[in-house]
Order: sequence, then structure tokens, then C-alpha cells
Amino acid sequence: MEMLDKKDLYEMAVKNGADVHALTDFETEFGIEEIQKIIASCSNIDEACRKLSEKFPLLKYEELKKQFDEYVKKAREIAADAESEKVVELAEDELEAVAGGSFGSWLKENWAGLALGAAVAIGCSAMGRPLIGAIAGSSVAILVNTSVKKKETPADAPKDSSPGFQNATEPA
Repeated sequence: MEMLDKKDLYEMAVKNGADVHALTDFETEFGIEEIQKIIASCSNIDEACRKLSEKFPLLKYEELKKQFDEYVKKAREIAADAESEKVVELAEDELEAVAGGSFGSWLKENWAGLALGAAVAIGCSAMGRPLIGAIAGSSVAILVNTSVKKKETPADAPKDSSPGFQNATEPA
């Protein structure tokens, strides 16, 4: 799993409606980097859920697995919808993104991103912020699993300068 910069993650979650203070509380309680390291050390979702629940008692194995399964279900629905749509011309990079074939091969490659999203969602929920968890968890799953995220961004690329986003990991 490609390690995700927590600033990128929190900026995306805030842009999608998550509260900066809730994300800061999540970071204090859990630490996104620690969660990523645990998931990266695992070979499957069951092992990841087990290790996360051992390290962080608020992250219950059953809840993590249930949230992961919900993300898989949603991703499968999106994939089915995409397959039923009309044939379209794809650019080279888009062809590369879909060349993996079946949903199963996609899931095998991307389960860790869904697991990270589930951990964020369940962690925020356990802290009494289920809506923030839903927003942030979905943002993580999307950010980790998009080909756009995996492309290199030049260091001199323009940054979002919208009010409130400069320090998304810092409380206002």
C-alpha cells in the first residue's frame, strides 16, 4: 500500500465536509501513519482488522470488517454500473487503470485502501463522530485507490489556497 500523506488525506476530507477538529482528535487518538503501517504489514483484511483492533481497542474487529465489506459492496456496485454503460473511448492512462480486469483483481490490489478508510470511519465513529467518520473514511478510500493519487505531483504545483484549507490538520 502506498503511504498516504496525512495532510493530503485531511485536506480532502475537509473539502468533503469533515470537521478539522474531529480529524485532529482522530489523529491524536489513533495516528493515520500508525494505522497505515499496520495495514501495510498485513497480507489480507482479516489480519489487518485483527492487528488494528489489538493495537487500538476502540477499533473493534467486527465493526472494521463490516465497514470494509460495505466499501467493497459499494465499489462492486460502481464497477457493475460502469460495466453496464456504453462503450467509450479511453485515454492511455485510463486504459491502464481498467486493464486489471475483474473486480476481484481490483480488490486484491486495493483492499488496503478500503481497510484504511474503514479504520478512519470506525475510529471517528467510536469517538462519537459517526458523520465525520463516514466523510473521512470515504475520502480515504477514494484517495488511496485513485490512479490520480498515485501519479506524481510536481513540488511546484499550485496548492489550494482556499480559506480554511491551508492547515487542514491544524485546528482553526
